[in-house]
Amino acid sequence: MRRCLLGRFLRAWSAGLCRRTTGQCGRRPPPIDRARLFGECDYQRAAIYGYLVGRGDTARPAFARTIVGRPDRTIGQRLEFGRKGLAIRTLYVGAPLCALLSLATPGYAASRLIDVPAGTVGQVAFAIGRQAGVNISIPQQHLLARAAPAVRGRLSAAEALSHLARGSGLRVKQVGGNSYLLVPAPRVAAAEPLRKPARAVAVATIPQEPETAPQDIVVTASKRDLLSRRFPGQWSRIDGEEFGPLGVTGIEAVEARSVGFSSTHLGAGRNKLFIRGIADSSFSGATQSPVGQYFGDMRTGYSGPDPDLKLVDMEAVEILEGPQGTLYGSGALGGIVLLKPNMPAFGELSGRAVVGGSLTWHGDAGHDSSIMLNLPLGANSALRAIAYQATEGGYIDNVATGEDDINTVGVTGARATLSAELMPGWIVDLSGLAQRIDGDDSQYADGAMSGLARDSLVAQPFESAFKLASLVVRKDSGAVRFRSTTGGSWQDVDEHFDASTRDAVRRLGQYSRARALSNETRVWRPMADGYSWLIGFSSIAHRYKVHRDLRSDDTTSDLSGVENRVRETTLYGELGAELLPAIEASVGGRFSVTRLTGSGQHLSPPNLAELVGSDPDRTERRFLPSAALLARPTEGLTVYGRYQQGFRPGGLSISADTVRLYRNDRLGTAELGFRYSLPLRHGFDLHGSATRSAWSDIQADFLDPAGLPVTANIGDGRVWTVTVNGGVRLTPALRLSAGVAWNEGRITKPTDDFRTLMVGSDTDPMEIPNIAKVIARGSVDWRHRLGGEWHIEANAYARYVGRSRLGVGPYLGERQGEYVDSGLVLRAFDQRRAISLTVTNLTDEVGNRFAFGAPIASGADQLTPLRPRTIRLGFEQAF
Repeated sequence: MRRCLLGRFLRAWSAGLCRRTTGQCGRRPPPIDRARLFGECDYQRAAIYGYLVGRGDTARPAFARTIVGRPDRTIGQRLEFGRKGLAIRTLYVGAPLCALLSLATPGYAASRLIDVPAGTVGQVAFAIGRQAGVNISIPQQHLLARAAPAVRGRLSAAEALSHLARGSGLRVKQVGGNSYLLVPAPRVAAAEPLRKPARAVAVATIPQEPETAPQDIVVTASKRDLLSRRFPGQWSRIDGEEFGPLGVTGIEAVEARSVGFSSTHLGAGRNKLFIRGIADSSFSGATQSPVGQYFGDMRTGYSGPDPDLKLVDMEAVEILEGPQGTLYGSGALGGIVLLKPNMPAFGELSGRAVVGGSLTWHGDAGHDSSIMLNLPLGANSALRAIAYQATEGGYIDNVATGEDDINTVGVTGARATLSAELMPGWIVDLSGLAQRIDGDDSQYADGAMSGLARDSLVAQPFESAFKLASLVVRKDSGAVRFRSTTGGSWQDVDEHFDASTRDAVRRLGQYSRARALSNETRVWRPMADGYSWLIGFSSIAHRYKVHRDLRSDDTTSDLSGVENRVRETTLYGELGAELLPAIEASVGGRFSVTRLTGSGQHLSPPNLAELVGSDPDRTERRFLPSAALLARPTEGLTVYGRYQQGFRPGGLSISADTVRLYRNDRLGTAELGFRYSLPLRHGFDLHGSATRSAWSDIQADFLDPAGLPVTANIGDGRVWTVTVNGGVRLTPALRLSAGVAWNEGRITKPTDDFRTLMVGSDTDPMEIPNIAKVIARGSVDWRHRLGGEWHIEANAYARYVGRSRLGVGPYLGERQGEYVDSGLVLRAFDQRRAISLTVTNLTDEVGNRFAFGAPIASGADQLTPLRPRTIRLGFEQAF
């Protein structure tokens, strides 16, 4: 009886309001699609027609009813109300009901911090609704599984949904004060703006609808979730989609898309990385790398070479120019590289398979394949697993043995992540990764020979095996956020070099083993109400062991070996504040206590006694301050100045038949920079910086008189760097980008030992090695709709690398560089399929990326050429 009376009242009220507001009586309002409204606890299990997601608890006071039938019939047939949501089934919803729904929760037009990772439309829409406090309806069920971009920044609900809609082929409609509808975008024949342009260095901004103000996104690597307009430093981001057409590719793809990032080229899994002209040597040995490398939240290593993890199923790669000692501790002199994999998507069963084949001029064919599977394990947990393999055809000939294309490289790898939301907002990620690289021979050639060939009496194979495991507990939303990462890494690298002389055929072997266990826990508050803060704790235990042997015929001679053990504990923090509406300041500091121990292997008694007397066990304490000031004088323009420090601890190094001690080195950098970025309003963006770094007690590797690498402190130096990057959109479908970096580094105060070593050198011994004085890059991006859901996009680039010096010392003065690398990517795709054609080294240039191959046989005739022109045809299929 009560239901009947209530139904009559609402029916009469609805009809009266309809007559008063529209002037039409008794006319049925136009139908809309069915919708089911539900709360954040139940959205994964909804299974009919369409969905409305958001903060259902705020809608509770207005309606808690299921509506069945037409609006002029009885309302309130059955109650369906979850823990925090309103559920509605309907065929028609009239104007009066829409008006009530629009008043069900308070409006949220103001901007707020939105931080939503990439996923499906359903997941991203749900998270935006929860964070912005609005209702979002998705009437068509098939739209929920579409891929959706990450949405991050200080945005209003409308702006956040505009970004989601543009990245997913949808259109957003506001149907109330805080209610929105997502529907398919109309198909048009005209070309549309580039979805995710490839840029030399892309300080990313969130795409917006033309009528809304452009917004920027969160700099994840800042650890305080700073918007890029608030970040006082140079930061670049390469979207993971750019690596898709390249197959199973590695860190070389990042280098090809940047002017401030570079690498040695000894071989996959054996290289050393550099950022911003901070380079110490050509070899990866006992010294800590000058670049911090991270896979997700986990540090990939402490000492040793770059493991060259393959960029399969990645969300993005971020490069944060250094030093970054306050946030990342030791080993971040030049900056950090953050590889961000795609995380498991809750409630989604999906996958992707990619296969490709390649042909290399003057070399063997290659192939690659990868597969990704995202498996839901309930409403609040999911597993994402990836496996891949690749074979890169060789192109170097060995004249001595008569073998062709000897440097074939094979890669196999897999990784998996299990994510679960244990309680609202709290997520646990359990990850594991394993990768192995096997090279049949080294990739250097003899410059004195015609073609890509050399004369080696022995094979020089190499192997690199890397494993990583991590456990992350995180809370990525709310006023105060939390993240704790615990894990371990294992890296084994075996290398062989031709050490033959006129009298004997010999092979030098070097075997390194790196093990690390680490934890980092931090709590932070993103910028709100004029201030933000961060406090964190980290601890790492690392062991690096390397030994060598020399094989001749059937005999093996063990050479000196060394083991370094490091235990580092740090406490760090950073505080940011708005001094004025357009002026911000930040200060920070990091205090580290490092315990160093070491030992030698295969040492003679006198050398062992000398090592013990040099105090290999010691404790170092270091405080690293940082400060920055930032201003936004006009719309879209940010200018800043900052100062920060970095350091690396000392250790032990092999030197001929003994072991020697080297000290820690320190770097302080002052930087001035700017960033102007309104690319979607004005079609133009520009950013740049100038830095001066003072480097004390530089740790460097050079060759001793026996031709073997040794590490020592060579003195003090300074490095100047200037970089400028920008882009312009000529038409909605065409964009040009360019960048240039100038580096100049010198050893200004060499040690006495280094001066003695350099006596008689006929080259400039005081030049900082491995960094070209000038690096420039330009690219063109184009996109066009073919018809239906098919699009075609193209990217062409050219990158010039100027002259640099191989290393320090009299035996590493060879010149390298002065070449142009180039490439072309064509890709046709729809929502589930893609066909790509990739060409690298368009001009088939030889060049000299790295003037080194075998240490004992070191000479000016060694060069590492670019891979000859290579064409790859790839196919992608999502399911």
